[in-house]
Amino acid sequence: MSRKQPTFTQTMQLGIVVPDLEAAVRAYEEQYGIGPWDFMEIGPENAENVLVDGQPAQWKSRIAMTMVGGVMWELIEPQDEADMFGRFLAERGGVGGVHHVAVRTPDFRQALANQAARGGRSILSGSFTGIEVHYLDSAPDIGVILEVFSGMPDLAGA
Repeated sequence: MSRKQPTFTQTMQLGIVVPDLEAAVRAYEEQYGIGPWDFMEIGPENAENVLVDGQPAQWKSRIAMTMVGGVMWELIEPQDEADMFGRFLAERGGVGGVHHVAVRTPDFRQALANQAARGGRSILSGSFTGIEVHYLDSAPDIGVILEVFSGMPDLAGA
């Protein structure tokens, strides 16, 4: 049996949902020395063409980002209990955790086409700070949501 070429070639980001952004950043810095952090809000002012389960959607999240080696760590504090991140937090009893893993793909469009050909879908898609993003419905197959971007977010622009 021949081995299939990898669809994903690098882990780029861990997306971790937290109930309190400031408390989480403080814990990462004080207990583990992880930081410094760049903060921003994601919302209608920097997110375009957002679809959740194929339907137009808007939401706001507060995020903090830092690099740990070559991997961006993104802490996400939901601002709405009903959005995707708010529901994730509620399902976990208010305890945060890893929501998604962002991966690099050598062919962004082909990765999306392969997902669609398998009957998969994007559970969230849109353009965030100018970068096209898709959260793939991969959790049923591998236990975690995979996020693919058309490019790497720039921490300097955060």
